[in-house]
Amino acid sequence: MRRHLLLVSVAIAALGVSIPVAEARPRAVATPASCTVSGSTVAASGLPTDQVINFMVNDNAGTWGWVLGFTPDGAWSVSVPATNGPTTYQFVSRTWGPNGTHYTVFASCS
Repeated sequence: MRRHLLLVSVAIAALGVSIPVAEARPRAVATPASCTVSGSTVAASGLPTDQVINFMVNDNAGTWGWVLGFTPDGAWSVSVPATNGPTTYQFVSRTWGPNGTHYTVFASCS
C-alpha cells in the first residue's frame, strides 16, 4: 500500500513540474491582417502568403465571393461593384463544409 502511495505521489509531483514548464513556452501570435475600403476598392495587408485567399462580400443580396489566389507579399486589392445596402468585405481562407459556408476570416472591413 505504501508503495502505491509513493508511486502516486511521485506521479503527481512529476505532473506538477511538467505542466508549468509546458505553459511557459512562448506561443506564436499571428498578426491580424488589416482591411480598408476606399471608394470602389477594398485593400488588405498582412494576409497569409502560404494559402489561397478568397474574397467574400456580404450585403442585402446575401454572401457571395470569388477566389483571388496566392499573394507573395500578404497584400491584395479588389475592385468591387456599387454596394447594395450595408456591406461587409472579407479576405478569407479556402472554404469547406456545405456549399463552402465555413472559412477562416483573415481581414474584414465595411
